[in-house]
Amino acid sequence: MKPGSVLANLLRMRRAYRDLPTVCSARPARADIEPTTYCNFRCPHCPTVTRSADGSFRRVHLSLADFTRILDQLPTVYRIKLVGLGEPLLNPDFFEMVRAAHRRRVRVLTTTNGSLLDPDRRRELLSCGLQHLNISIDAADAETHARLRPGSDLEKIADGVRALVSERGRRKLPVIRAWHVIQRESAPQIPALVQRCIDWGVDGLLCTARLTNFGSESMEELIGERRALADDLQRVLPEARRLAKNTRFEFRCPDAPPPPSKPSDGRPCRWPWSRTLITASGQIVPCPYASGPEGLVLGDLLGSPTDSDFAAAWNGAAMQGLREAIRANRNPGFCRACYPGWSGLDSHGY
Repeated sequence: MKPGSVLANLLRMRRAYRDLPTVCSARPARADIEPTTYCNFRCPHCPTVTRSADGSFRRVHLSLADFTRILDQLPTVYRIKLVGLGEPLLNPDFFEMVRAAHRRRVRVLTTTNGSLLDPDRRRELLSCGLQHLNISIDAADAETHARLRPGSDLEKIADGVRALVSERGRRKLPVIRAWHVIQRESAPQIPALVQRCIDWGVDGLLCTARLTNFGSESMEELIGERRALADDLQRVLPEARRLAKNTRFEFRCPDAPPPPSKPSDGRPCRWPWSRTLITASGQIVPCPYASGPEGLVLGDLLGSPTDSDFAAAWNGAAMQGLREAIRANRNPGFCRACYPGWSGLDSHGY
């Protein structure tokens, strides 16, 4: 990747988001690439569980060779998130993927459930060139965590996190943060979770409210849950922020409160003009929420030559139609399943 071409693309991307053309001359600057759909947990809200029951979900690892083929088609990308529906560290090629991207001066971020932080994987995480590591934590106590994330052992995860932080020593990279998706059952524990993260020595805690229904409930149910959750957060966030401020600990909860009925800033989602997602099976989709059964597949980078041209898919008829619909405020269903009031900012804080 040539730095000049990346910078020129970023400038084109800024203009594209200002003008919102249906044919976008800028290419994605960031991409989510899914390394695997295998997971060792069975979280009840996850599509790997809800869609496995009817046989509509396929488990697959992305190979290193296919990952390289994907990178070849994304020359303007400077940052990727190696994340998807599965647990990234289950993919045997994961660390070599990070190294391959690092050699191209592409920054890599990932999220793990924290259950696989054994000595060998910790050593690889600290040496492969990874820039950011998020560790998903669902609660502050082991009992609640196991209920929300069946198969997990919070104390084992905590031991691995503490060891990883200790072995990183004074090095700044990778940045190690905890990441918490807030649910009604876990919201009262946020101050305690802040304290646990401080004790573990991680660099920060990012809390985010649940962003999508994943097709598991109606939007009315989701919005009702979000309003109740906003009320819960109004009660607990002041104490969490006080704890973090007193210890100079990075704590963020960017999308709550205010309640989800608050309108966005009036600008459409940035993804159709700046980012993309490639699934573990090679499908090109506009964003994480378009990868489900009711989503939109733009092409297949690992399929036949006629379907595997990213440039053609990026400005193909389907993508042009999506941009036109979003620009006209006629969002498709998978957009409406996203966090109501979302302004197009990256909810993961990157």
